[in-house]
Amino acid sequence: MKSDSGQTTSVWMGTTDVPEFLPLDRDLRANVCVIGAGIAGMTTAYLLARAGRAVVVIDDGPVGGGETSRTTAHLTAALDDRYYAIEKMHGRDGARIAAESHTAAIAQIESIASTEDIHCDFERVDGYLFLGGDSKRKELENELAATQRAGLDTELVERAPLDFWDTGVALRFPRQATFHPLKYLKGLARGILRDGGKIYTGVHAKNIEDGEPAKITTSAGHVITANNIVVCTNTPVNDWVIIHNKQAAYRSYVIGARVPLGSIPHGLYWDTPDPYHYVRLHKPDGADHEILVVGGE
Repeated sequence: MKSDSGQTTSVWMGTTDVPEFLPLDRDLRANVCVIGAGIAGMTTAYLLARAGRAVVVIDDGPVGGGETSRTTAHLTAALDDRYYAIEKMHGRDGARIAAESHTAAIAQIESIASTEDIHCDFERVDGYLFLGGDSKRKELENELAATQRAGLDTELVERAPLDFWDTGVALRFPRQATFHPLKYLKGLARGILRDGGKIYTGVHAKNIEDGEPAKITTSAGHVITANNIVVCTNTPVNDWVIIHNKQAAYRSYVIGARVPLGSIPHGLYWDTPDPYHYVRLHKPDGADHEILVVGGE
């Protein structure tokens, strides 16, 4: 697939094709218009279509053409901001809500993949957070206590299960997951269309107007009228103040390297420095090797 978010080809882009859709060529009326055809927008549209709503999805690029095609696809309740930091800022209830929402999201993807028979390489794996740089054991102990207060079933283990390298003590997050995000989006697209939804790509939302009904005017001059509009564009395109001035714009970089089958246990691996490093594995269909996906600073 051709991405609109970079020049390189990710593992996901190189191992499946995403269905192509035509641009919008007329005005439309819908219950809900979803702007953005990444995992957030397609999941939203799928669930709404399942609930019987008339849904339209638009994106100015292809389905999954933004960050979804370039994620390392860690499905995890382990967060970049430590739970003890979330607890300090938002209280124990806030940390608990964060843990529950991420855990529920993993379960939702697993459920949809099973219900829709989406062959997206979904796999439950354990995650391991271990020390790096100048980090001390106390950081893992603090995170252990905070994650358990938030309701996660974490534990400290002597090391991550890597025979070739001793990570030292690690915080284990059981039953996290990995998957192939673009294969998953293909299945969501199939379900959206089956349930009466519509998907249009190459459609830029030029103006978004609140109201009853709300309206979207595209750069081609077509108008989509809807009871509700959901903006799922990674960073919102309908407001340039509330979110943008709270975001730090940065991107970490990832490489994929071939490794022998079975040479590294499947799992999610992260270290504690900032920026941190992260590792997972992916086995392409029918391949005699696996891809070690390594990201970081």
